[in-house]
Order: sequence, then C-alpha cells, then structure tokens
Amino acid sequence: MDYIAFLIAALAFALYITCPRMTAMIATQAKLTGINPLLTIAVGSLLGIPMFIILYYILQRFGVAAAVLAAALLDIGAAFLMGGINIRSGIELMIITIFVYMGIKVAPLVANLLVPV
Repeated sequence: MDYIAFLIAALAFALYITCPRMTAMIATQAKLTGINPLLTIAVGSLLGIPMFIILYYILQRFGVAAAVLAAALLDIGAAFLMGGINIRSGIELMIITIFVYMGIKVAPLVANLLVPV
C-alpha cells in the first residue's frame, strides 16, 4: 500500500466531513443542553465510522441512489434524536436529498461540457 497516498486520502476525507452544518448543530446542542462539544465531536466521530462503512458498502453494492437514500434515513434518525422532525423538516430533507442525487448525476455531465476530455 502507498502510505503517502493513503495519508493524503485520509486527510482529504477529514476535510470533507468537517462541515459548517455539523459544527453549527454541535454548537447549538451544546448551548441548549450544556454538553461538552469537544467530547461530543470526538465520540460522535467514532460512532460515525461504522455508518460511513455501511454507506460505502451500500454505494458499492446498490449504487448512488441507494446510498443517498440511506444517508437521508440517517439524517432522519439524527433529526429524531435531536427532537427536530416535523412535516416541514421532512419536506426540506426530501428536497435536499433530491438535489444531492441530482447533483451527483448532473455534475459529471456539466464538467464534461465545460472541460472536454
């Protein structure tokens, strides 16, 4: 195994999963409940490892649509845990899921039009 390539890929993955949405959610939850945000980030990251593996397996075995649907179900689970699920948030999640799926399908087409191979 090429360890340099592995470390670069791992660092890139860490940058991908470090997003403002998750940080804002942790900050808000910490403010509302008094939890330790740094400990929550550490433990939540560890708990997320098997979920990333499951999503990767779903993507490899069943394709992009199934992986996006599974990710949406995980988002619904998070919303239930946080007590923030209602009709409006459900509709918003459905729209976001549709846009994510469309983006995955359309992005390569647009990129090929802008930069022909």
